[in-house]
Amino acid sequence: MSVRIQGGAWKTLAKVNATTFASGDQILFKSGGSWQGQLWPKGSGVSGSPIVIDMYGTGSKPLIMGIKSELQTVFLKNQEYWEINNLEITNPSSEPFTRDWKGARGERRGVYILNEEGGILNHIYIKNLNIHDVDGVYTTRSGGIIFDSVGSSVPSAFNDVLIDGNTLTDVDAYGIYIGSNCIVRYGMGDLWEWVPKPYGPWTPSTHVKISNNTIVRAATGGIAWNVTDGAIVEHNTVQESTYLATNASIWWAYADNNVVQFNESFASRNGSEDGSGFDVDAGNIGSLVQYNYSHDNAGGFMLFVNDTYYTTNTIVRYNISQNDKGRIFRYSGSIDTVLNYNNTIYVGAASGNPVMSDYFTKSSGKPKNIMNYNNVYYSTGDRGWNLTGQTFDNNAYFGGKTLVSSDAHKITTNPKLMSPGSGGVGMNTVDGYQLQQDSPLIGAGVPIADNGGRDYFGNTLYNGDPDIGAYEYQGAVPPTTNKTPIVFTPAPVTALPKPPGPSVGNLAPLATINATIGTLSGGSTKGLHDSSYDNAWSSIDKGVSFPNYITLDFGAKPVTANNLKIVTRFGTGQGVTKLDLEYYNGTAWSPLKTGVQWMWKSSDGTDESQSIQFNSTTATQFRLKIKGANLKWGNFAINEVELYNNR
Repeated sequence: MSVRIQGGAWKTLAKVNATTFASGDQILFKSGGSWQGQLWPKGSGVSGSPIVIDMYGTGSKPLIMGIKSELQTVFLKNQEYWEINNLEITNPSSEPFTRDWKGARGERRGVYILNEEGGILNHIYIKNLNIHDVDGVYTTRSGGIIFDSVGSSVPSAFNDVLIDGNTLTDVDAYGIYIGSNCIVRYGMGDLWEWVPKPYGPWTPSTHVKISNNTIVRAATGGIAWNVTDGAIVEHNTVQESTYLATNASIWWAYADNNVVQFNESFASRNGSEDGSGFDVDAGNIGSLVQYNYSHDNAGGFMLFVNDTYYTTNTIVRYNISQNDKGRIFRYSGSIDTVLNYNNTIYVGAASGNPVMSDYFTKSSGKPKNIMNYNNVYYSTGDRGWNLTGQTFDNNAYFGGKTLVSSDAHKITTNPKLMSPGSGGVGMNTVDGYQLQQDSPLIGAGVPIADNGGRDYFGNTLYNGDPDIGAYEYQGAVPPTTNKTPIVFTPAPVTALPKPPGPSVGNLAPLATINATIGTLSGGSTKGLHDSSYDNAWSSIDKGVSFPNYITLDFGAKPVTANNLKIVTRFGTGQGVTKLDLEYYNGTAWSPLKTGVQWMWKSSDGTDESQSIQFNSTTATQFRLKIKGANLKWGNFAINEVELYNNR
C-alpha cells in the first residue's frame, strides 16, 4: 500500500499531512489500499490548477479509516482549490447516538471542510466518495460531508462548491451539510447552541451545487444547507433519513434563491415534528422546488417554517407525492407567499390517514398568501385541511376529505390517472400518474406564467390549455382558450427591526458559562449569553444564599477585555446589587473590581444595564462573585452578561 505523489511513493498519512502542496499537485492513493488516521494535507491550489486527491489503479476505492482521537477523517482548514475524489471513508464510534451535542461520540465527520475566519475560499469539489459508518452526535456540524464557515471576526464563506456522485450510508447526524455562523441580517437572532458565537454579518456561500448523491440512513437529515445564495440541489436520493431523531430529509434555512429539483426523498422516520421529504425552513427568501418525487415519508411531503425571520416567495411545482404520512403540507409560523401548482398528491392506505395540510402555531404569526392551482389531490383516506392563509382554484379533488369547497373551478370527478399508487423506488417509476386520454384534467387548468417550460416527465408546456397535475397530456387536445395566466408576484422583503441585544464585539458568547447556584426550573444558563435580551437566566427562588459565582470560561483561547456589562429587567425586584469581578491568573482567582454596588430603577420589562470598567486584562476565565441581590420574588435574574475590549 502506498501513496503516490507526483510519481513517488509514500507509505504513511503522516508524511502527506506534513507536506504543503502547491497548485497542480496530485495525491493518488492506490486502489484496494487502506490507511488509518486523519488525512489533512496542507497548502492550496490556484484558479485553474487545483490540488487533486484521487485513486490510481483498478479495483476498490482506497480506504481512509478514521480514528477515535480525530473527529474528522479527511480535513481541510482555510484551504482552497482542492478536489477530493474516489475514496472510501469511515469514522466510527462505539458510543451510542445521543441528542446531546456534547455527547461522548463528538461531532464526528467523514469529510470536514472548515473556513475559520478565512474570508472567501474558492473551488472545493468532493466527488465519487463512498462514506459510511460516521458516528457523530446530534448537531448540524456532524456527519458525512460537512462544510462549515466561521466568520465572527472576518466574514467567511465558500465560492464554487461541488458535492457530486457520493454515496453516504449510516452517517450521523447529517449526510451532507453546509453551514455558517455569518447569518446576521433582517433582524435574525439566534441559531443552534453548537454554532460558534458571536455571529458574523450575512455572508452567503455562492455557486454551490449538490448533485447525484445517494444518502441512506442519515440519523437526522440527508441534505441540508444554510447561508447560501443560488444553491442548486438536484438528482439526489435520500432514503430513511431522520431514523434516530426528527428532522427533514432535504431542508434548507437562511438561504436565498434555492433550486431543489429532480430529487427523490423517501421512507423518512420520526415524523412527529418534522420528518418531511422536503423542508423550506426558517429564513429562506426565494425557493423553487420542482420535479421531485416524495414518498412514504413519516412527516409528509412539504414543510414550510418561519420563526422570527423571513421565509417567503416559495414555488412548489410539478412534484409527485405518494403515500407521505402525518400531513402532506405543514405551514409552521408566518410563512408568506407560496405558490403550489401542478403537483400530484396521492394519499393511499399506506399513508395512514394524514391531514392534507396543517398549521403549526408559532409566535411569528400565521401563514398568508399561500396559493394552490392545478394540483391533483387523490385520496383513499385523509383528515382534510387546515386552510389558514390558503386559497385554492382549478384543483382536482377525488376521495377522502380532500374537497376544498371554496375552489371556484374545481374538478371532483375521477381524474383517470393511469395507475395511481403504483410508484416504486426511483424517479422513473411514476408513470401511473400520467393521464388517460379521457381524463377530465386535460385542459382544465389555469396557465401559470414563467412555468419552467416542462412537466415532471419532461414534456413541453402547454399542450393546449394547461392540464391539472404533474403530467401534461401529449395527445390530441382542443385549441387553447386563451385563459389569463396567473402571475407570481414575490412579496417585498424589508429589514426587520433589530431585536434588543449586545453590541458588536461582545466576547461573552465565545465562552462556556456556568453558575454555582441552581437555575430556576425551565430555564438555562445559556440565557446569560445567548445574544438576546429577551431570554433571561434566573436563580432558584427558594433558599438563595450568598456568595454565588457566574463564570465565563474561554477554554484554551484567552481573550482580552476591559468592560463587563450586565442587562437586567425588573431590576428593583431581581437585580444583582453587590458583587466583585475576578479573573483567573493561571493559578488562582485575582480581583479586578471589588465592592461594586448597583441600584436598579426599573420595575418592568425595560432593559436596564450596569457596567464595570477595569484595566485591560487577558485571561481564559472571568467570574462574577455575587454577594447580594434584590429578592422580591425569592430569586435574582440576569438577561445578559456581556464582555468587551473597548479601545
